[in-house]
Amino acid sequence: MGAGPYRPSRTGLSARRRRALAAVSHVPYPRPPTPTEVEMSRYPHLFSPLRIGSVTARNRVMQTAHVKLFASGGVDSQRNVDYQVERAKGGAGLLITGNRLVHPTSFTGMPRFAFAYLEAAAEVNRRMTDGVHEHGALIFEQLNHFGLNASSDSGDDFRVNWGPSAVKSPAYGETPKAMEKEDIDDVVRWWGRCAELSRESGFDGTEVHISHSYLLHQFLSPIYNKRDDEYGGSLENRLRFTREVIAEVRRRAGDDWAVGIRLSLSDFIPGALDEIDAVTIAQLLEADGQIDFVNVSAAGYHNIYRAIEPSDAPDGYLVDLTAKVKEAVGLPVFTVGGIKDPALADEIVASGKADMVAMTRAQIADPHFARKAIEGREDEIVHCIRGNQGCIGRVFKGLPITCTVNPAAGREARFGEGTLIPADPARRWVVVGGGPAGMRAALTLSRRGHQVTLIEKEAELGGQVNLITRTPGRAEFGHVRTDLERLLAKQSIEIRLATEATVELVTSLGADGVVLATGAVPDRSGFSTMNPLVDRLPGVDQPNVLHGWDVIAGAEPAGDRVVVLDGDGGRYAAGTCEVLLDLGKEVELVTPFNALFPGTITTLDMATLYGRLMSKGLADRLNHWATAIDGQAVRTVNLYTGTETVLENVDAVVLATGPKANDALYHALKGAVAELHRIGDCVAPRKLDHAIYEGELAGRELWDPDERYIYEGELERVR
Repeated sequence: MGAGPYRPSRTGLSARRRRALAAVSHVPYPRPPTPTEVEMSRYPHLFSPLRIGSVTARNRVMQTAHVKLFASGGVDSQRNVDYQVERAKGGAGLLITGNRLVHPTSFTGMPRFAFAYLEAAAEVNRRMTDGVHEHGALIFEQLNHFGLNASSDSGDDFRVNWGPSAVKSPAYGETPKAMEKEDIDDVVRWWGRCAELSRESGFDGTEVHISHSYLLHQFLSPIYNKRDDEYGGSLENRLRFTREVIAEVRRRAGDDWAVGIRLSLSDFIPGALDEIDAVTIAQLLEADGQIDFVNVSAAGYHNIYRAIEPSDAPDGYLVDLTAKVKEAVGLPVFTVGGIKDPALADEIVASGKADMVAMTRAQIADPHFARKAIEGREDEIVHCIRGNQGCIGRVFKGLPITCTVNPAAGREARFGEGTLIPADPARRWVVVGGGPAGMRAALTLSRRGHQVTLIEKEAELGGQVNLITRTPGRAEFGHVRTDLERLLAKQSIEIRLATEATVELVTSLGADGVVLATGAVPDRSGFSTMNPLVDRLPGVDQPNVLHGWDVIAGAEPAGDRVVVLDGDGGRYAAGTCEVLLDLGKEVELVTPFNALFPGTITTLDMATLYGRLMSKGLADRLNHWATAIDGQAVRTVNLYTGTETVLENVDAVVLATGPKANDALYHALKGAVAELHRIGDCVAPRKLDHAIYEGELAGRELWDPDERYIYEGELERVR
C-alpha cells in the first residue's frame, strides 16, 4: 500500500455480469428527483441519485438494517411493513431491513427476529417491498447468522451454537461448536436460498452482514477465529467463508441483483481487525467482481457501544474511518455514525468521504427527515437525541423498538402521518406544565384544531429536560425542548410562562378540558426500597444534605468530601456524580447495586461513563446503603453481610434518589372542572419516553383503557 491506494479495475466482473448490468435502465422507483428539485435543495449532493450495481437510489439518504423485534413466529409483521413504508414516504433513498437470519442454527438470545429462510414470509415481504416502491425508495434485505454470539436457550428446542472456533461468546458466555466443512457448506447454501427468496419477494438487493461479531465477522476476526485449516490463519483464508457466501448469493439471485456487505471498519481491540484489514477486505471483494457496495460500521459484542454510540459521541464518529475505505475502492461506500444534520450529510458526500449517508436513528426519530430537508422544512425535523432508550435499549430487554422523541415509531398504523383526526367539535383546552408531556399534549391538541392554553410556572419550557442537559454528555437532549418549541410556535397556542397554575386561575379560564402535566419534584425523604419500612432516612433533614436535582441545577455542596446515595442506578445518578467531580469534590458513591449504574448497560452508556468517572476519581461502595446521617458521619450497611461501616468526615450528602409525583393541583382540581386528566410524571415518575408518549395520547384524547392497546393488533379504535 506504500505506492498509494489500490484501485482495481472492474475486470473481476464476469462477461455475463457486465452484460446484465449494462441492460439495466437504472430508473429508481418511481423516478429520480428532477434537476429542478436538486438545484432548489440546499443539499444538492445528498439529494442526487446514486447507482448501486443494478439499481439507482433517488438520493443518498439511507437507513441501515437495525433490529426492531417486530416479527412473530419468525415472520415479520405488518408493523414492520408500516415502519418501512413510513420512511419511504418520508423521502429516504434506500432502506435496508434486517437483521434476518439465514439458518436454523442462527439463534439470537431473544424472540421476535425474522427468519429469511421461511417461505411463509413471502406475502408480508411483498407487501413491504411493494409499499416501499410505491413511495419511491429502494429496499434491500440484510442476511445474517449470529454464530457463537447467541444463546442455545433461545427456543424450546435447545441447539448448540456454531462458530469458527470453540471460543466463548462475550454476549452469553457460551462456548460453541467449531464448525466443520459440511456445516460451512450448509450455511452457504441456505444463505444463497435466502437471497433467492429475497428477490422473489421484490427486494432490490441483498446485504451480507460481515460485521458486529456475527458469524462471518467471527471468521474474519482473530478474536474468534483460531482455526488452522483453509478457513483460518491468513486474512485471505479467514475471508474464504464470506467469499463463498457472496458467490452463492450472486449465483442464486442473479447477475443483475444488487449485492453488498456490511463491513466492520475496526474491532477496536489491539491485534484484532483494524482499518487496514477493512480496506484490504473491501479491495479483495471488489476485485472478485461480486459486490456492488460497501456499507460500513464498526466494533462488536466486546464493545458494541462503539457501533451505536450514545449522546456523548460526536456526530459522524465513523466518517473519517469510512473515508479510508472510500479512498481504496471504486464501489459506492456508505457511512454511518450518529449523523442527524442534513448539512453534515451533504458535506460528507460532497467531500468524497462516502457516497451515501446512513441516518438510522435520525429516521427512527423523524421518518420524514429527508422530505423535510429537501423541501426546506428543516425547522420541522424532530432530532434524534441518541439516548438509546426507546430503540436499542428496548431491544436489549427483548422488547420491540419505539423512540423517545417519536411516539409513532413502531406504531405507524396508529400514530403515523395521516392518522391525526381533526377535532369535532373543536374545544378549549388548558394544559398545565411545560415539560415534554405538556408540550406534546398542547402540540397535538392544537394540530387537531383545539384552542389551547399552555401554562408553565418557570420562565422557560422544558421541565426536567433542562436539568438533563446540564449533565456532561447530555447536550443532545436539548433537542427535545427546542424541537417542541419550534413546532409549538407554528400553532396558535397561548403560552403563559412564569405563571403559577392555581385552582382559581385554571377554573377562571373556562376550559372545556384540563390536562395536568405538572411533572415531579425531588423526593427528599431518603426513602429506599433497601429499607422499605423507614419512611425518612434519619438525618436527612440536616443542612448538609442536598438532592441531586439541586446539584445539577447549580447548588454546590460545602466542603470537599461528598457522599452520593444512589437510589437510581442510571444516568441521573452518574450525572450527579460527574457534576460534583467536575467541581473538584472528592466523591464516594454508596449504592445498593452490585455494579456502577447498571441501568446504563442497555443504553450503551456504561463504558463511556465508567471511563470518565473512574479517570476523575470516583470512589464507590457497592452493595451498601445508608442507615443514617449523623452530622459528618454516614452510617452504611452491607446488604448481604449486614456489616456496618461509618464514613467519617463527610462534608455533604447528596441524594441521587428518584422524584415523586407533583400531584397536588390534580387533587385540588378534581371535581372543580368539567373534564380533568393528568399525564406524565404527575401520575407516576417514569421515563422521558413515557412522558412524550402520554402527551401524544392526550393530544388525541385517548383516555380510556379500551382505546389503548397492550400488544400489537389489540387497538380497535384510534383517533
